Amino acid sequence: MTMPHLGTDILVRERDVVPAAQGDVELATGEACLAQDLAHRLGTPKGDLRRHPTYGVGLYRFLHLDATDVHVLDFQHSIAEEAEKDPRVEPGTAVVEVLSWDAREKIKCRLTCRPIGSSNPLVLVLGYDLARVTLEVVRGG
Repeated sequence: MTMPHLGTDILVRERDVVPAAQGDVELATGEACLAQDLAHRLGTPKGDLRRHPTYGVGLYRFLHLDATDVHVLDFQHSIAEEAEKDPRVEPGTAVVEVLSWDAREKIKCRLTCRPIGSSNPLVLVLGYDLARVTLEVVRGG
């Protein structure tokens, strides 16, 4: 099912634009666009965008912390709250599960949320370390 209301954007992988065979660039549409935009939002340090100081999450503060209950809950809440700021995500549907937490600079989590106008969830696996954010779309896109 196509979902044009979720948007269209230039497809970016590993920080590079994906060229199309006909010389233009590939596009991400629908759930793929939402997934890519969520990965960018959740990978951007809060305050990094000068004109949008509240965009993003302060995730790097978690990367040297132990996985105590308080740190895990704070991390989960930060990711879910930021994901739901995207107007294409149904409010109250973002759930974050920490899959692994290595106090030596790596965190991996699963974000499940429901796009507006869809009865099926979008499931993303995000990996965070000091150098990059990785994204795997488990369902959707």
